[in-house]
Amino acid sequence: MRLKNIDVFIKDLVDRFPEIREEVLDEDYIGIFTLQIGCFKRFTQKAIDLGDLETIKRCFNFVEENISGVEFKIENALFISYVGKLDFKGSSQIENLIPQTLKKVLGELKFYYDGQA
Repeated sequence: MRLKNIDVFIKDLVDRFPEIREEVLDEDYIGIFTLQIGCFKRFTQKAIDLGDLETIKRCFNFVEENISGVEFKIENALFISYVGKLDFKGSSQIENLIPQTLKKVLGELKFYYDGQA
C-alpha cells in the first residue's frame, strides 16, 4: 500500500473541510505543513469550544481514517501538532467521541510528557 504524501493529504483535508480551504491554502502556509495542520487543529478546537459534536466527529473520523495510511511526517504532525494540542475541556461527552486509535495516541503522549516533568 502506498502512503499518502503531504500534497494528497492536504487535498483530501480541504476537500473534506471546505470551511478551512482558504486558510490552509493561503500563500503564506503553502509548503509549511505544520501551519496547515495548525489550521485544522484550530478548526477542531473551535468545534470543541462550541460543543459542536457533529464537526468534532467529522474531524476525528478524518484523522482516524488517515492516520495509518500517511507518510511518517504527516502521522507525526497529526500526533504531536493536532491530537497532542487539543484541549478537550474535561468534557466526557467530547472524550467519548475520540476514536480508540486517537485515545491510544493521547495516552502515549501523556505518558511521554509526564515522564519529562
